[in-house]
Amino acid sequence: MLPRFSVHTLAVTMLPAKVPVTDPRYGGPVLLNPGGPGGSGVDLVTARGLAIQTLIDSPVDPASEAPENSTSKYFDVVGFDPRGIGRTTPGAHCFRSASIRESWNLRLDSQGILGSSDAVLGRRWSMVNALGASCAGRHDEGDVKHYVTTASVARDMLEVAELFGQYREAETWRILTEDAIEMCEAHGACASLQLPEIYVPGTEKLQYWGFSYGTLLGSTFASMFPDRVGRLVLDGVVHGSNYMKTLWSDNLHDTEKTMQAFYDRCAEAGPTACPLADGNSTAADIQSKALAVLDKMYHNPISVKGEFPEIVTWSDVRLFMFMALYEPLQAFPRMAEMLAAVARGDEDGEMEDYLTGKHFFACAAKGNDTDIPQVDGEASMAIMCSDGDPQDFLDMDGMEEHWRKLDAISPSVGAMWAGHRMNCANWKFRPLYRFTDFKPEFGGDTANPILWIGNTADPVTPLINAHKMKSLFPGSEVLAQNSPGHCSLAAYSPCTVGYIRNYFNNGSLPAPDTLCEPVEIPFINPSPELHLLSADEMQAMDAHQGLSRSFAKNAWGLGKAMLPGVESGLSLKLQDDA
Repeated sequence: MLPRFSVHTLAVTMLPAKVPVTDPRYGGPVLLNPGGPGGSGVDLVTARGLAIQTLIDSPVDPASEAPENSTSKYFDVVGFDPRGIGRTTPGAHCFRSASIRESWNLRLDSQGILGSSDAVLGRRWSMVNALGASCAGRHDEGDVKHYVTTASVARDMLEVAELFGQYREAETWRILTEDAIEMCEAHGACASLQLPEIYVPGTEKLQYWGFSYGTLLGSTFASMFPDRVGRLVLDGVVHGSNYMKTLWSDNLHDTEKTMQAFYDRCAEAGPTACPLADGNSTAADIQSKALAVLDKMYHNPISVKGEFPEIVTWSDVRLFMFMALYEPLQAFPRMAEMLAAVARGDEDGEMEDYLTGKHFFACAAKGNDTDIPQVDGEASMAIMCSDGDPQDFLDMDGMEEHWRKLDAISPSVGAMWAGHRMNCANWKFRPLYRFTDFKPEFGGDTANPILWIGNTADPVTPLINAHKMKSLFPGSEVLAQNSPGHCSLAAYSPCTVGYIRNYFNNGSLPAPDTLCEPVEIPFINPSPELHLLSADEMQAMDAHQGLSRSFAKNAWGLGKAMLPGVESGLSLKLQDDA
């Protein structure tokens, strides 16, 4: 529930299906969540709604066949901004303007990541404590941050599904009435019209594709409302129990596999595609070069020869490398170029090309930053920390122990990932409603089975999480894609897209232990497999690549919006290049 005295709006946008609701091929609405937490479904559908339709609709042109006896389905694509996010109001903000937030983030990022000095843990701990106290101190008990949990958003999704049931009935009546009037006026065939009852309150089922954190939202919905599950594709799976305990401790089990994929593919591609390689480089050689760069950078940041005074630090490079693991196709070549430039000491001023203006403080255009929805880490913090168990018992010694454990699991990423739990240890808001108030554990016997999707080398949602969640929902199935990167969007696989499309169209699931191979491989462009693709598959690949670029440009991957240094010029350059 939200306070009755305040005004709240839920931002929703829709790309209508290619056929009217009266057409037997009309498949209904599919809701989207791009992840985060904090991702905007409105932005996703506005930018890539047509691409999503291309991937889930039947590939048959609806105008080319008669509706009768057709098995094709065509869907409305629906994006919404969850509570506190994007164009939904009020926003879950802690800062009065984007410029104040940027000033704070620049100061926070200047501290470096954990491990960059012997003082950084204490400094970052004090800073997130200051943020938590300041944010809580200037708001009252009616603040939206008390009401933004995933369980509350799952209830909102149920309401949206119900509203679309009402829309479907109203639209059907409108079309039938207009057709009857036209027949009467044109042919004199006038008769009373019996309008059918289509919408039955309390029975609408949800169709949904959720990525990354969006899988947590989907599994929360399925656990709370199992009888209202229609088609759920959950792609890049978050382990619900670990997340709800605010542990963030089982995300990195495949991270080093993703990092190893960089070394392997660079060595295979050779120096023409990967500047870290030479003619005889092995994966171990590439790894040694990368680690040597990091060792050199720890005490010797690079002075950038550019228009503005700037340095690139060990923390900058570590963050850049982590961000690259989310989208290997776009980012692995850029990472190789950057590491090679650092190894050369930026002798030719190359590092300026790896920075963006966002590495410096910049006011919004025309001195106005109030008319654009703010995208901020504290909104993500409000969701994930409110979802999870309180962490106010955690002190700095406990935080260091947590960091060291994550470092042991993933030396490449553990220091950065530890920040998520640290943020929640100092977050002061507690929710008035969360998932564990509804039921103690995830799981349920859903009306229709769920399709879980995971990559074999996902840096933040390991494949085993998909299998853990599958075991809680009888009849559901896991589809694995043999790719590095986050979610199935990391690389195009006709096999994966085919299973997703079939699932939405007819509910069919892949056989157990199905593994789909991609046709896109980092450093290898074009893929030797492309000539084997059909025209429909090429069209799907084009849509898939556009969708993948949108994900690379936005902080939609799990935890991305709250990573230390995510606003650094190096990290943002990856997004600009996408």
